[in-house]
Amino acid sequence: MRAEHTAPKEAYANYGKYYVRVDKDAGTFTCGCEGYGDFWRDVRTVLHYGGKDVVFGTCTTEWRQPDFEDHTLLTVRFTGEVRAELVFKVRRDGVYAESKLSKGVTACFCGRMFWGDPEDCFAVRLCDNARILRSGVGPAVSADDNALFDRGRDAAVVFGKGSPDFSYDWEQKRFTASLSGKRWQVGVRERIYEDIYHMPYKPIRKQGTFPTPPVGWMTWYSVQFDACEEIVLQNAARMKELFGDFGASAVWVDWEWYNSSFHTEGPKGIDYFHPDPVRYPHGMQYVADRVTQMGLTPALWIGITHEPGRSEFIEAHPDTVLCKEDLWCGEYIFDVTDETYRREYVPKAIEAVRDWHYRALKWDCLPITLWVTDRYHESLRDPSLTSETALRRIVETARAQLGDDFYMLSCAGAADREIRFAADLFDGARIGGDIFTWKEFIEHLVSRVMRLYLYHNVLFYCDPDNVVIREEFNNFEQAVSRASFVSCLGLPFTMGDDLTKLPDARVEILRRCIPPLDAHPCDIGESACKGDTVVVNQCVAKPFEQWNVVDVLNLAGNEGAHTVKLRDLGLTAGKYLLFEFWSKEFCGICEDAFTVALRPYQSKVYAVRKLTGVPQIVCTSRHISAGGVDLCEVHYDENARTLSGVSQVVKGDEYVLYVYNPYTESIVTKSYMPCETGKLTWKMTF
Repeated sequence: MRAEHTAPKEAYANYGKYYVRVDKDAGTFTCGCEGYGDFWRDVRTVLHYGGKDVVFGTCTTEWRQPDFEDHTLLTVRFTGEVRAELVFKVRRDGVYAESKLSKGVTACFCGRMFWGDPEDCFAVRLCDNARILRSGVGPAVSADDNALFDRGRDAAVVFGKGSPDFSYDWEQKRFTASLSGKRWQVGVRERIYEDIYHMPYKPIRKQGTFPTPPVGWMTWYSVQFDACEEIVLQNAARMKELFGDFGASAVWVDWEWYNSSFHTEGPKGIDYFHPDPVRYPHGMQYVADRVTQMGLTPALWIGITHEPGRSEFIEAHPDTVLCKEDLWCGEYIFDVTDETYRREYVPKAIEAVRDWHYRALKWDCLPITLWVTDRYHESLRDPSLTSETALRRIVETARAQLGDDFYMLSCAGAADREIRFAADLFDGARIGGDIFTWKEFIEHLVSRVMRLYLYHNVLFYCDPDNVVIREEFNNFEQAVSRASFVSCLGLPFTMGDDLTKLPDARVEILRRCIPPLDAHPCDIGESACKGDTVVVNQCVAKPFEQWNVVDVLNLAGNEGAHTVKLRDLGLTAGKYLLFEFWSKEFCGICEDAFTVALRPYQSKVYAVRKLTGVPQIVCTSRHISAGGVDLCEVHYDENARTLSGVSQVVKGDEYVLYVYNPYTESIVTKSYMPCETGKLTWKMTF
């Protein structure tokens, strides 16, 4: 039996799914939503007056539901040194709050966020048009963020009116949110990707072949139809030698293994199940096994919605062919609604990938398949199916057979349609066309990333096509710019040059850009490439520090200058150290903005770190992320005036620390030549 005369210690208000609960003894409140539970918990109300925090004496509450109004009200009154009132209006779309304060009194509200799995939760800004391409690594936070997104549930806690100040507690593995201002609101926004972008949603699979964005080499862009068993294995060995300790692992055998040209029927006897015997005399399993023996990951191109010639399967089942057309990928296009094709050919083709010991696949020709299926719709075996539904069933068959731990890359990108129709089934998606020339780099990578980066590492890895940096298509500035752009966004990094012929200076570019960090978008919204300058802002969060890596890229063939404002980077007021990675130049201390002078096609990458007043790392030589790949621990002992840490280094690769010494207002460098790949412990005394 409940105690009849005990006054409740909590006050509660609810409307629809939302509720507010107030602990009257502690003076804290909690906001929540049915189905999600408490998402902002134990929020302290801090009153500030006369230059100090004010401790309230008592907290009383009043609940009210106004007649004919679509909300409930819960009023919290604080009394003590000052009087203040906090009025919660709980509505169907969220919790709204208004502070009624005495003159000169301000209020701040700070509490812990309980929202989703910490591994799947990150701070973002929900926006329509991002000014700068922003990526985050770890629990990165910014003054621009207004929401916490849960990748696991396609939902976000969104703050409105007031500007939240997010931070991250590394011990508790929880975000906190602080709000200032007289009015604010908070609520849950569900089905963000599914409803706004009209696509099936499933969070990216992080436990498969590539738990972080893959790094490797691919045949087509490097050697095209000259690809063969010998060249693949030569480049695999060279990649292992040059880049193995730097993070490269994937070897992609592209379409030349059973295609020999564009727009012609292939030689008889060569098809998906019968690779070219001249180019691959030992078969596809031999190549995969040799690559695996090198400690690398074999990956294979497939195009199972077509055949380049009249294969044995087509001879036995001619009705599975929808049409014969002169297409680049092969002349025989299967009817994707045909059950014999779906139940016999597709499982056999997918099983071959596993039997040949490949651990990833690149599924090409999806755009052409949709286009042809549309064009011949009335001739389909089952015209009641839309083209997208029919093709999706084929992908579902493959995914079910391979399981969730096998990496599937969709080679799409000509339009959003082929990227979105099976976004929940693929692990990666090409977001543009083939990229060789600088014009293609702008049109098929930069412009497409501006629009589609919001999908990256949320639904799948946005694959930017190969990073081609050889002299045939790039001067040195362009090579640096291409590699920098892909790396600073944490995109999959596939080398598209013959590694046996790549000059040392360009090898060095690649080494400094791999592996890409495991980055996520910080803006959920599409944007557009405007003007000749693009800015990428990557925020890196580690337990010991958070800093920004800013890539300023000149797309044009003439010199230019661009001013970067610190507030546009989401940075709070203060002094910041600037260090340009490629030139290894310390650019001084910045408070408001810095101007970048750029040569044609040039990219400059800046480490931007808040000035602490003690010796601090400004950059390292290992990676373009200025320590994001290599710094594991950093600590400054003020009594001993010693800066120490642990870094992940590569054997034989000179490792340089660039440290700002506030006592001399200069940069101090310390270098190491690691004898082994692994952890390096270092120390500097000032």
